[in-house]
Amino acid sequence: MFSKPTEPRSIASQLVLLFTPAAALLLCCALGVLYWIVLRHAFEEDNAFLADKISALRADLTKGGGPEAVREELKALRAGERTSYWVRVLDSSGRTLAQTPGMDRLLPPEIFPRARIAAASDRGPQDYRASNRLFSLVATNENSDGKSYTIQVAQDRSEDEHFMKEFGALLAIVLALGVLASGLIAITVAKRGLRPLGDMTRSLKRIGPNRLHERIPVAGWPKELQPLALAFDDLLDRLEDSFKRLSQFSADLAHELRTPVANIRGEAEVALTRTRTIEEYRAVLESTVAECENLSGIVDNLLFLARAEAAESQTHQTVFDGRAAIEKIAAFYEPVAEEQHVTVRCAGEAAIHADQMLF
Repeated sequence: MFSKPTEPRSIASQLVLLFTPAAALLLCCALGVLYWIVLRHAFEEDNAFLADKISALRADLTKGGGPEAVREELKALRAGERTSYWVRVLDSSGRTLAQTPGMDRLLPPEIFPRARIAAASDRGPQDYRASNRLFSLVATNENSDGKSYTIQVAQDRSEDEHFMKEFGALLAIVLALGVLASGLIAITVAKRGLRPLGDMTRSLKRIGPNRLHERIPVAGWPKELQPLALAFDDLLDRLEDSFKRLSQFSADLAHELRTPVANIRGEAEVALTRTRTIEEYRAVLESTVAECENLSGIVDNLLFLARAEAAESQTHQTVFDGRAAIEKIAAFYEPVAEEQHVTVRCAGEAAIHADQMLF
C-alpha cells in the first residue's frame, strides 16, 4: 500500500515553529531564574531575621537579666495577637521559663529541632505547617551564669508563601502571554522577511514567451536573495537563447519543407491537367521520388540534430570502419566540392569507436 504523501510545510510556518519554542524556552529560563532569585532572597531574609532574633535573645539572657528579662519583654504581647514570630526559653530540664502568649497551642516544644550550641545561621531552619500556616523553626542552646538555656524561635512565613504563590502565578501568566506574543512576533517577522520572495514570484509570473527579455533587477533585493535573482537571470538568458534558436529553427524548417512539398504538388497538378504519356508520368514519378528523398534527408537531419542535443544520454557507441564512414561523408559533400572545383580523396584504414550516426 502507498501512504498518502504529507503536504510540505511553508517556510513561514517552519520559522514560526522554530522561533516560538526557542523564545518560549528563553523566556521560561529567564522567569525561572527570576523566581529562584526572589525565593532565595526571601529565604535569606527569613534566616537573617531568625539569626538577629536569636542574637537579641542571647544578649537578653547573658546581659539583660536572664529569663526574667525575656519574660517581661514577651508579656507586652497579648495572648492570641497575630505576630510574625514566636519565642520560647526553656531550662536544662525542659521547663518553659518564658514564651510568647498562646505559643503552646500552636507550636509545642517537641516540634522544634534539636538545639545546638552553634549559631542558628550554621543550621538551616526547619519548616512546619500548622493551622494552614507555614512556620520556620530554629533552636539553639545558650549558657548564662552557669545555667543552660534552650532558645526556640519560630517565624510565620505564611505571608511569604502566599506571596510566592501569587508571584509564581504571575510569572506563569507572563510566560503564557510571552509565548503568545512570541508566536505573533514570529508570524509577523516571517511574513515580513518572506515578502521579497513573494515580490520575486510575482515578477517571475509576469515573464512569458513574449517577455523573455525581462530580467529581475539584482540591486533591489536583500543580500540573501541576490544570488537567487542572478540564477534566475541566467536561466532566463538560456531560455531566451533557446527560444530564439527554436523559433529560427522552426522558420528554417518550414522554408526547407515548403520547397520539396511545393515541387511535388506543382508537378502532380500539372500532370493531372490532361492525359499524359507513360514517359511523362514516369518523369513526374521520378521527380516525386527525388523530392521524397530530399524530404527524407531533411527528416534525417532533424533526427540527427535531436540526437546531437541529447548526445550524452542517447549515444550508442560501436566499432565501425572509418574509411567507409569518411567515404559516405565525402560523397555527401561531393556536389558542393565540384561547384567549388575541389577534389576530395579518402585514403587509409581505421576502426572508430563512436556513435556512427553522430559521427
